[in-house]
Amino acid sequence: MMITQRERKKAKFRFSFIFLFVFASFAVCFVFYMKEDFTVTSEMLDNTTDVVVYIEPVGGNNNAINPVPRGERQDESYYKDAVFIGTRSLAGLADYEYVPSGNMLISDSITPANFNSVILSVDGVESGIADAVIRKNASKIYIMSGTGSASESSDPGLFDEMESFINAIMENDPDTEIYLMSLLPVTAGIESSVAFNSDIDTYNSELLKFANKMNVRYLDVNTGFKGNDGKLPDSAAEVNGRRLKKEKYGELSEYILTHTAE
Repeated sequence: MMITQRERKKAKFRFSFIFLFVFASFAVCFVFYMKEDFTVTSEMLDNTTDVVVYIEPVGGNNNAINPVPRGERQDESYYKDAVFIGTRSLAGLADYEYVPSGNMLISDSITPANFNSVILSVDGVESGIADAVIRKNASKIYIMSGTGSASESSDPGLFDEMESFINAIMENDPDTEIYLMSLLPVTAGIESSVAFNSDIDTYNSELLKFANKMNVRYLDVNTGFKGNDGKLPDSAAEVNGRRLKKEKYGELSEYILTHTAE
């Protein structure tokens, strides 16, 4: 059979096309192979490889959810190994016998900015807050600053001393649960002399960010005590407008017992 010139050209064209296609495919594969950021799939790994690298988060509280959600209520024995650090606004928990008085570390001088310089007298021994807490061997620590802290919320180094306190506590016992409590609202009558509730809200927002940064717990005790106007109702406060009435401290205790990490 005679092959025409046209058929020879056609065969030659087909062979050239196949050669170019194979070459181009090889070139593309080679480029992807040489790229440094190519993706390694599980099929590309040796099935005998079982090395896993795990980086554990710093601190003992690795799964903090903030604000702490409502959960199962703890009974009053929960307070046996809990220490409360704060001003007289927090001391009402002990004054009305919701919390053992020996578990309170109280000073109106306590603010985040001077947290490590405050000297307390506990059981006849004067010491800083961290040493006092360690001596009590508490497994749970609750901290609420005074309302005066709200005016300092714009200070970029506001929580520096509290950060070093938390680090010291976690170094001593990484399993310690630390709860940062939001500031309570104040009545309209004392806003101008103590702190505006808008400033308190700003401070609480910064405290929440700090709690997340440190991977500790944050308790939003503020929201539940606000009236419709965003302030503490006069009916909930004692005469000075700062401290809660007895039944309201009972509500605060109930909030604590129903918002725990346990």
